Amino acid sequence: MNARSNGISDDHAAQLHVADYDPAFVDPGHGNSKAAWASVVVMLVAVLFGTLFFFLDLPMLVWASAGLLVIGAVLWPILARAGLGVQDH
Repeated sequence: MNARSNGISDDHAAQLHVADYDPAFVDPGHGNSKAAWASVVVMLVAVLFGTLFFFLDLPMLVWASAGLLVIGAVLWPILARAGLGVQDH
């Protein structure tokens, strides 16, 4: 048994090396879809305009931006169900 600098034995290192490779474990694809990107972009635009309208003291447009933020959050599952979500490998 040879001591390694990271504290594991050579036998254990060999066992770790032959472990099965599962691409879904390495890259699960969380949120990497057109539905996710569209939803996040809509919500970012809503926050951007909401901040601008708050600074310009336009309360009705601040509330409209808040509504757009909610629409962006609801848009994600709708687009995912429409086929734009993460596809299985």
